[in-house]
Amino acid sequence: MSDVLKKGDVYKSFDVVNVFDIPDYHSTAFHLRHRKTGLEVFHMLNDDNENLFAFAFRTPNTKANGLAHIIEHSVLCGSEKYPLKDPFVIMSNQSVKTYLNAMTYSDKTVYPASSIAKTDYFNLMSVYGDAVFFPRLDKEIFMQEAHRLEVDENGTPSIQGVVYNEMKGSYSSFESVAADISLASLLKGSIYEKDSGGDPLEIPDVSYEEFRKFHERWYRPENCFVFLYGNIPTVEQLDFLQEQFLTRLEKKYPDIDVSEDARKKRIDDFLKLVTPRAVTEPFTLYAEGPSGDGELLNTVLVNWLVGRSENALSATEKIVLTGILCNHDGSPLQKALIESSLGEDLAPQNGLFGSIYTTTLTVGLRGVKNGDEKKLESLVLDAVRNLVENGIPKKDIESTLMTMEFSHREIKRGHGPYAISLMARPIYGWLYGDGLENQIRLRSHLETIRKRIESDDSYIPSLLKKYLLDNPARSLVVVTPSKNYGKNRELAEEKRIEELFKNTTLEAVKKANDELHAFQAGTDDASCLPHLRPGDFIIDGKPVMNRPETILDTVSGIDGSDVPFIKNIENTNGIIYFDVGFPVDLLASSDYPVLPAFADCVTECGWKNLNWAQTAEECALHTGGLGASLLTMQGPDTVLSRKFSACHNWIGRDWLIFRMSMLEEQAGPALSLLRDCLLGTDFSDEKRIKDILTESRNDFESSVVPDGHVFVSTRVWCRHSRKNAVDEIWNGLSQYFTIKQLADKPVSDMTKIFRRIFSELKRSGAFIHATAEKSGFEKLSVLLPEFINSVQLCAPRNQRVYDDSEFYVLTEQDGEGGGDESSECFVTSSQVGYASECIPASRYDDANSFAEEVCSHWLSNNLLWEKIRTIGGAYGAFCNAEPMSGALIFTSYRDPLPFDSCAAFEECLKAAGEIDFSDEDVVRAVMGCYSHFIQPQSPKGRGSSALTRLLYGIMDEDRERKILGILHTDAKALREGFRRLFENATSVKQQKLKKKAVICGEKALSEAGFAGKILHLPL
Repeated sequence: MSDVLKKGDVYKSFDVVNVFDIPDYHSTAFHLRHRKTGLEVFHMLNDDNENLFAFAFRTPNTKANGLAHIIEHSVLCGSEKYPLKDPFVIMSNQSVKTYLNAMTYSDKTVYPASSIAKTDYFNLMSVYGDAVFFPRLDKEIFMQEAHRLEVDENGTPSIQGVVYNEMKGSYSSFESVAADISLASLLKGSIYEKDSGGDPLEIPDVSYEEFRKFHERWYRPENCFVFLYGNIPTVEQLDFLQEQFLTRLEKKYPDIDVSEDARKKRIDDFLKLVTPRAVTEPFTLYAEGPSGDGELLNTVLVNWLVGRSENALSATEKIVLTGILCNHDGSPLQKALIESSLGEDLAPQNGLFGSIYTTTLTVGLRGVKNGDEKKLESLVLDAVRNLVENGIPKKDIESTLMTMEFSHREIKRGHGPYAISLMARPIYGWLYGDGLENQIRLRSHLETIRKRIESDDSYIPSLLKKYLLDNPARSLVVVTPSKNYGKNRELAEEKRIEELFKNTTLEAVKKANDELHAFQAGTDDASCLPHLRPGDFIIDGKPVMNRPETILDTVSGIDGSDVPFIKNIENTNGIIYFDVGFPVDLLASSDYPVLPAFADCVTECGWKNLNWAQTAEECALHTGGLGASLLTMQGPDTVLSRKFSACHNWIGRDWLIFRMSMLEEQAGPALSLLRDCLLGTDFSDEKRIKDILTESRNDFESSVVPDGHVFVSTRVWCRHSRKNAVDEIWNGLSQYFTIKQLADKPVSDMTKIFRRIFSELKRSGAFIHATAEKSGFEKLSVLLPEFINSVQLCAPRNQRVYDDSEFYVLTEQDGEGGGDESSECFVTSSQVGYASECIPASRYDDANSFAEEVCSHWLSNNLLWEKIRTIGGAYGAFCNAEPMSGALIFTSYRDPLPFDSCAAFEECLKAAGEIDFSDEDVVRAVMGCYSHFIQPQSPKGRGSSALTRLLYGIMDEDRERKILGILHTDAKALREGFRRLFENATSVKQQKLKKKAVICGEKALSEAGFAGKILHLPL
C-alpha cells in the first residue's frame, strides 16, 4: 500500500501528512488529516488479520466530578443510527470481537475494538463511531450512569449510579487511593491533581447540562485521533470513515477552523491544562486511606517529576534508568529497600508512570512504622548517591538492557490485542503535539542508549543526578490506613444526600425514578445492529478455531523411563518458553494449603552459593523470567479423554510448574540456572522467606476489595469437585486465611516444611514442555540430556489416592451465625459489595452443555446486565458456564446491593426461560458466545493453552464437537437450557450443590437480614 499513498498526496478529503516504515513491527504507517473537519488518522498497515481501531479524544476535566468517565459510559447507551438502550452490550452479545472496551484516562478517553472478521470489524466501527459522535445522551442515561437519588421500600434514601458505585469501589481500595494521592502530589495546578474517574463525594455535583456541554466541547472531529492497525487497506478504512461519519460531521460542524494555527492553538490550550506548577523544593505530604481491621502501618512513597517523554528515545531512556534501579529484587535501589527492614514489602505503586504529559517515578515501601518515613527517604537518596559516586555495577546495566531486549522481541497479548500496547505512543504524540513518527519505541533506540553507555561512563550517573539527586521536584508521601477514612466518607455521603433532598421532594424523586425505570424496562429492536452468522465460521463441516500444533514426544529419564516432552512450534522471535512440571498430588492433602507460599519462595530465596539478590541478578542477565506456579486439573470425562488418560498417567492432575523464558542464545546459561535452582535451593535464608510471605499476605489483602468478584465466585463452587476445592485452597479466601497464619508463624517451622516438600516433589517425576521455533528446539535437543541427568528427572509417578472430603474440609472457615449453611458473607471495610451464586449445570461430555454456554453468554449481556447493572447500579454482572465442574456461576462486581443481586440471579433465569426467542435472537447470542473460542493468542499463549488443554485431557475432536454444538444451538435448545438451569436452581435435590457468597461492608450486611455464616476479613 505504500506505493498508493505517499507523503504530500491528497486522497479525497484527506491530506497524507506522512508515510514511513516501522520494520520492527513489519508495518507501514500512514498519518492523514481530514481537510474539512481536522480529524486525524494513523494506520499501522501490516499482515495481521486482527484489525483494531480506536477513537481517541482529549477530555480534560478540572474537577473531580467524573464527567469524562460518565460520558465514556453514556455515549455507549444509544446513538442516532442505533437508538437502543445499550448497543455496546448488544454488540458484545452478538459480535465475534476480539476486543471491545472504552477507557477514561487522566486526560483522554479512548474507544478501541478489534476483530479477525472484516465485516464484523466494520460493524463495530459503525457502532462505535456513531456512539462517540452522535450519542443520544438522554436524561435517563445520565441518571443511570452518573447519579440519582433513590428511596428503598424501607424509606432509606441513597445515591445510585453506575459510575458513582464504580468509584465507591475504587475509594474502598487502599492501594488505589494511595496511588492517586502519590501521583497528584507533584501535579498541582494541572488536571492530574483531580481524579478523572470521579470522587463519589463530588460526582453528585454534576448537572445534566454540564454533562451535555462536556460532550459538545470535546467530542468533536478536530479533537479526535483515530488509530488503526491491521491488514485492511488504508483507503478502504478512510472511505468507511468518510461515508459513515465525516460527511455527517461536516454538516454538524460546518465552521471548524482547520488551519494550522487553529490546530496549534488547540494543543497549546490543552497543554495549559496538563502542565503542573513548578515544584521548587522537596516536600512531605501526609494523608489517609481506607483500612480494615488489620495493623495500621503506612505506605511511604518517594516521588519525582522526571520531565517530558516527548519521543520514544526519551521514554526509553527513562525506562532504562528505572530498570537499572529497580529491574529486579537484586537491583541496587530495590535491594536496598528490601533489606532495609523499614517496611514490610515493596509498595505496589512503585514504577515509572509515563502515560501523562509529565512523567513521574515512584519508589517506596508499604508496612512502614510511624516516624520511619524520613529514614526511608534518606535510604533512597543514599542508594542513588552511592551509584553516582561509586559507579553502577556492569551487571545491573546489562541485566536491564537484556530485559528490554527480551521485552522488545516478545510478542505479547495480555488483556487485549498486541495493537493495544502499540497505540499508546502515537496517541501520546497526537495528544501533546509531539509528532508521531518519533513515538514508536524501536530496537534502534535501545541500541542508541547502549552505545551511549559504552562510550560515556558518566552517561547514566549524569541522568541519575539530573532526574533524581539534583531534582527539586520531589515529594515524600505518607499514606496511613485509617478506620475513620471509610466512616468519614459514609458520613459525608449521608450529608450529601440530605443536601440533595433540600432541593427536591420525595414525590419528585419517586417520579424521576419511575420514569427512569420505565425507560430501562423498554424493549429494543436490535435488528438495526448488523451481525455475522454461524455458517460463516464452519468450513467443510469443521468450525474455525485455534489449532496450535502440539507434538507429544518423550525424552529418556535418569531411570530410563519416558519423560513426557510436549512441544509447540511457534514463531517466537527467537524466544524459548520452557516449563518443567512436578506432580504435587503425591503429597499429603494437609500440605496443599502451604503450596502457594512454597511456590512463591522456591525461585526467590537464593540457591547454591548465591544469595537471593545474586540469583535475581543472574536470572535478569540470562532469562526473561523464572518462577513457579500451581495448576490443578480435572478432565472432561469424555470417551476420547478417558481413552487418552488411560495411556498417560499425567492427565487431570495437580502440578507445580517451573516456568522460564529465554533467548535462544542464552539457553545454556538459563538452563544452568534452573538446574541450580532445582538442586541448590535449601530455604536457609529465613529473613528472605519472611519477607516473601509478608509480601504475599499484603498482596492478597490489597486484592480482596478490587477483585472481590473473583474471590466470591471461587468460593461458591469449591464443593463441586476436588479440583474446585483445590482452587479455593490455593487461590481463594481460604488461602488468604492460610497466608495470614503463615506470615505470623516462626519461619524456621516453614523452612522445614518447604525442604520436605521440595525433596518429595523432586522424587515424583516430571514433564517438560517448550514453546519455541525449530531453531530453539534444536538448541534444546543438545542441552536437555545433560539437564535431565543433572536434576535426575524421570517420568511422573502415579498420583496418590485421596478422598475428596480431605480437600473439602480444608475450605471450611469458622464464622458467626450460620443458620443457612449454603450462604456466606465476608465482611470488609468496602463501600460496595460483590455477590456470587453457584448452581448445578451440565458437564462437558453432555451435549446440553453447549446450549448452556450460550445461555450464560446471553444472560451476561442481557438480563443480568439490565437487572443488576442498569437498574441495580452495579458496575458489572457476569454469568459463566463451567462444564468441567458442572456448574453455572453468577457474579456481580462493585455492587451497591449485593444481597438483592443474589435474588436477581434466579429471577433472571426464570424470566429467560419464559422468553420466546426468535431465530435472530439466538444467532446473535451464538455469535457472541462463539467469539470467546476464537480469540487470537500470542505464541506464548498458544503454547501455554495447548499444554493446559493436554494436561486436562481435552482433545481437539471434543473441542470441535463443543464449538459445533454452540454454533448449531437453536431457539428450542436455548429455551430448554434456561428452563433446565432454573429447575437446577430451585430443585430440592440440587440444593446441596447450590451456594451463595457475598463480600460487603458492615452497613450492607446490617441492612440485609442475612441468615448465613458471617466471617470477618481483617484486611
